[in-house]
Parts: sequence; C-alpha cells; structure tokens
Amino acid sequence: MSKNKVLMLAAVLFAVMFIGQALTYFAVPNRYDASAELSGSEITYTISTNSAVTYTVLVYDNAKETERLFIYYDESYAVQGVTHAWQDRFIRQTISELSARGFTGEIDIVNADELSVALAGSAGEGDAVLMTSGVLPATVYSDTENKMFDWVDAGGSLYWMGYAIGAMYAVGNELKDALPAYRTDIFGADDCILMDQRRSAERSADPQDSALSSGLMLNNNNLQFGLNADEINSAGVHAARSLGFEHEGYNSVVLVERGDGMICVLGGSLGSAERVSVSQLISSGVTASSSLVDSVSGSIVRNTVTGTVDVTGGSDIGVHIRMGSPNIVYARTFFF
Repeated sequence: MSKNKVLMLAAVLFAVMFIGQALTYFAVPNRYDASAELSGSEITYTISTNSAVTYTVLVYDNAKETERLFIYYDESYAVQGVTHAWQDRFIRQTISELSARGFTGEIDIVNADELSVALAGSAGEGDAVLMTSGVLPATVYSDTENKMFDWVDAGGSLYWMGYAIGAMYAVGNELKDALPAYRTDIFGADDCILMDQRRSAERSADPQDSALSSGLMLNNNNLQFGLNADEINSAGVHAARSLGFEHEGYNSVVLVERGDGMICVLGGSLGSAERVSVSQLISSGVTASSSLVDSVSGSIVRNTVTGTVDVTGGSDIGVHIRMGSPNIVYARTFFF
C-alpha cells in the first residue's frame, strides 16, 4: 500500500473516531430524571440517568409548596447593606437557582405599591415573599403600618435576607428607624438579632435539625443579622428552629412559626452561599414544623434506582430528590 493511501486511511479513521466522540458528547447529552409516588403510607421514588452521579433523597413532613413567590425590588425605595444593582443581580441569579431545582411556582417581581396590593388580602396557601433589600417599604411596614407581619400571621411565608429584619423601613429614598420594640413585636423576644459579624463551622446542636440542614445542603454559615432561636423559644410567643450553623445561640438559618405562617431569616449578605440556601429552602418547602422522615444517598452509573420510604403517620409530605454534589445537575421536590 502506498504512503499516500496509508495517510488517507489514517485520516479517515481519525475522522470516524472524532465524529464518534462528538456524537457521544453532543448527540447523546447527559440525562437526569426522577419521580415519586405515594401509595397508602409508602413513598416510592425512582432516579435514572445515563451518566455517573451522586444522589440524595430527603423525605420530610409538614412541607408547604410555594405556588406563588413575590420578590420585592424597587429602585425608587432605599435599601440597606446592598445596592440596587447588587440586589437585581442576586434576584436574577436566585430565579435561575430555583429553576435548576425544578421550581414551578409563579414568580412575580413587585415594587413597593405592588407588594402592598399583594399583601392586602389573606395569604394564599402557597404564597411567599422574598425580601433582599434589607428593609421593608413603608407601604407594608412602618411605625404605624404592620401589613407585612399581619399577612404572615394569616398564613404567608416570608424569606428574609440582608440587614436586621424590621430594624428600619424605607420611605421613598429615605431610611427610618423602626420603633425600639421591633424585635419583641416581630418575634416576642428582645435580644434575638445578632448585629455583629460572625461565622460558625458548627451546625445546629439538635440532631434532627442538623440532619435536615446538611441534607438540604444549607451552606450559609454567616450569622450576622441572624436570629437566636433559643431566645425566641424561651419567650414562648413563637416557635423557632435552627437549620443552619450556630454559635452562642445565634443561627445562620432560622425558621419561625408566626400565626398560621412562617418567617425564615438567613444571616449574612447577598452572597453565593446565601443564594443557594434560600433557593433550597423555597424549592423544598421545608417549614418550621417539618421533621425529617428519612434520608437516602448513593451513587448511580448509567442506571435506574428505585426505593421506598414508609411515611405512616406523616402529613403534607415533601420528597426532595437531588443529583450532583456539590454542584447540582438535577433537583426536584414532590409534594403529597
């Protein structure tokens, strides 16, 4: 065989190999899928992929699916501890994080007046508000207005990030201090908000809370502006639990039952850890009264995994299925 023919044959073989690899990477992309069904008192879950990946299944009770999420953003109102540009970028990234977790609820970005209208009626079963401005506008909260927390009492869920919740409010571009008793008015306890910068490497001391926190990958460990769950519980007005990291009673993620609703406060600023944690919390539907029923983790390689979990005695079950760690490639929560 001539040298030219050998070279031509080698070129053809190389082309075939290249096309084959291209088909492997582009024509047959990685696929991830999961499902869950409730039959009687048993949850059956199925996970499948044509790749190699780790997975986690969390089953918990007293879950509450967010069906409509109001996200506050208004450039005509002052913010605290953040700029409007930073806030806008954080909101857009959070919406992307929620989408990656299979969140299917309606998302409405509302200004101060629109937020007031949204909170005017009774909270719907799956209504939630995400605040990233560090302060509430005077349209819903001030020294004479309490529409925000009345709405929570009626069953709404408030997810709070940034500056100390309730400490200040915005009247247009001006910031004003709330009444001195704002902590007691909101949580029933005076000394319950950490104003100092502090981080922690220790999760909640409660084994149940720690297991749920680590299972949800709540990685925010910034305690500044976080709550002291012990102080709130000791006051006896509202029940609080820590799902984050804690130090000397203060916590980076605290869920507080208030009336028929819930307030979730995340310490720290608007960073990546805070964004991941709040996205996990909203999409999973975990509430202040949720208890972990079971947790299953493992690895799967181009296969399908099926399992069952007994949920006898539980109600409002949430099943959070996630693939990929630390980077999530698939996540979805099923509600029963």
